[in-house]
Amino acid sequence: MVEWAVFTATVPVRVEQLAMIRARVRGWADCKIGHHARHDVVWAASEALSSAVDHLRARRGGGSAEATVTLHVDSEVLVLTARDHLAWTDDGRVPGSVDGLRVMREITDRMSLTTDPDTDVSTLVAVSAR
Repeated sequence: MVEWAVFTATVPVRVEQLAMIRARVRGWADCKIGHHARHDVVWAASEALSSAVDHLRARRGGGSAEATVTLHVDSEVLVLTARDHLAWTDDGRVPGSVDGLRVMREITDRMSLTTDPDTDVSTLVAVSAR
């Protein structure tokens, strides 16, 4: 039998949400996963939201949006899924900003990013073996 632990949060895409989402993910992870994996998952969730903030700022006129971060963990794998309505692209990077996708690729085993061109919904999935 495989036990799953799930965390999900939908937050406004704003800089002031970053500390809160890190704290919420860290609190959840403290009960579910080891120290090394906890550090990586907190960092990856924070980078996903940071990238959403950067993409929102890059849009002319800004605007508002929400992002959803979901974590699934079992005895073999940890999966982070981040969804937003900001159409992540390399062209949307803010000059001088940290490349959140590069960071997430370095701390996960597999990562994919898809954007639906009709809805601008971007879905990032990052997988790490436990």
